Amino acid sequence: MARTNKHSDVLERKILEPDPGLVKSLGAHHSLPTAIADLVDNSVDAKATRVLIVFEIENQSATGLTIVDNGRGMNAKQADDAMRLGRQRKYEDDAQGHFGIGLKAAAFSHADTLTVYTRPGSGSFHGRRLRRKDVQRDYSCEILHPDAVERDIALWFEQLSTRSGTVIQLADTRFPSFTGTKLDAWLNEMRADLRMHLGLVYHRLITRDQLRVEIVTFDHDLGESGVPEDVPSIDPFDFAASAVNGYPKTLIAKLDNTEIELACHIVPPKASGPEYRLYGKDGAQHQGFYIYRNDRLLQVGGWNHVTTADKSLALARVAIDDFASIQPYVQMTPEKNAIRFRPELQSALMTARSRSVSFDAYLARSAEVLVESRKRKHARKPVVEPGRGIHHEVRRAIHAEAPVRKNVDPVEIRWRPMASGRFMELDRHGRTVNLNRRYRDLFTSGTNGISDAPLLKSLVYLLTEDHFAGERWGPRDKDLIELWNTVLDTAIQTELDYRQGRSQ
Repeated sequence: MARTNKHSDVLERKILEPDPGLVKSLGAHHSLPTAIADLVDNSVDAKATRVLIVFEIENQSATGLTIVDNGRGMNAKQADDAMRLGRQRKYEDDAQGHFGIGLKAAAFSHADTLTVYTRPGSGSFHGRRLRRKDVQRDYSCEILHPDAVERDIALWFEQLSTRSGTVIQLADTRFPSFTGTKLDAWLNEMRADLRMHLGLVYHRLITRDQLRVEIVTFDHDLGESGVPEDVPSIDPFDFAASAVNGYPKTLIAKLDNTEIELACHIVPPKASGPEYRLYGKDGAQHQGFYIYRNDRLLQVGGWNHVTTADKSLALARVAIDDFASIQPYVQMTPEKNAIRFRPELQSALMTARSRSVSFDAYLARSAEVLVESRKRKHARKPVVEPGRGIHHEVRRAIHAEAPVRKNVDPVEIRWRPMASGRFMELDRHGRTVNLNRRYRDLFTSGTNGISDAPLLKSLVYLLTEDHFAGERWGPRDKDLIELWNTVLDTAIQTELDYRQGRSQ
């Protein structure tokens, strides 16, 4: 039988555009911190050195999110390309983007309208807007008038003292409809989560002063911003001393003609800071691989089926710096929140070794160090649950550091009117520490909120929490509270005298 031409059955070729309904699933796996990190990646790729993240407040509700950078900006074609879905292009070697959907997925994960304002150098202003309803219908994009872009971008560029860069604005957001104290609490929690996530993801760039990220709120009703908060560097390997002499050790995994370096660390057993806990959780939950691409942290712990997560491996953390060496053998989700290893990579990592230590021996030594440390460890006394008024991040630290008493209600800390000469009052039945509102601005500089003055409130909590553990206060308890009041109020008055130059 004669072979037929394999193309003889083709009648014609037709270009089938992607279904606009695809946008419904964009960013489905993004949390707000991971979505914002994806947007900041674009700023890093644009060589920005400063990024400002703005929570916008209007009518006493959180209504929008804006991200401003001082990068190189985009021309008209680049702005069009940025709004296309899944655009394939050649990425620079040090770029964070790879899929062409990061901007859209991050934006539509938490908002229905995405607007991009940009200016390259001293060039023209360009603006583009995507609305979810338009994208789901025909994927149409609005082109904004340059005069309107220049007007709207001016405020944000002024914040960074820049003439070039990009502003990404998310509107019609799906934020909780909180107001008042609930809004303050939500904003505090979101800012704390962001500082931890961005500080961890970009810790190397922040440490080297290549990137500065700030978080601020802008109240449109008042026409003013709050006090910007810098995102700190949170290095998951930044410990003052090594747990074991000779560590970290570099092990080599060989796969095809590639050598993959593993920097194997054993965390000091006494580590308790944010570099160990990460996201306020027990550091044991973050054992495993830390994978970097161009100094951006892509994976925060997890063994990727190379071994099994176990409490005995709580101190084991392994850095893989050269993403290019493993890239052919991994699959990464578009949200950059999960990396899957192919079986051949898993096998290669299992057999990684140095001249004297295998990967299995490293894991065994890590487990031994933990067992040895527990033999010397004393259990901490339980504390009373910290409640409202104590900053969310402080509460996380308390939970991570000490067990919390069961069957005992939390302790709140509040500001309330009080006569002069009194620094605080303890309400045992109401389970509240009341601080004298007269002194509030002294500790907050006028920036007040439900969780303000975190240092002062943390110290007051540590000083007083034990008094809320029992069922009654005896004469000694009451006398001690009076002693605190006398000493602390005197200290406040002395502090005020110092500030007014009246004390020597």
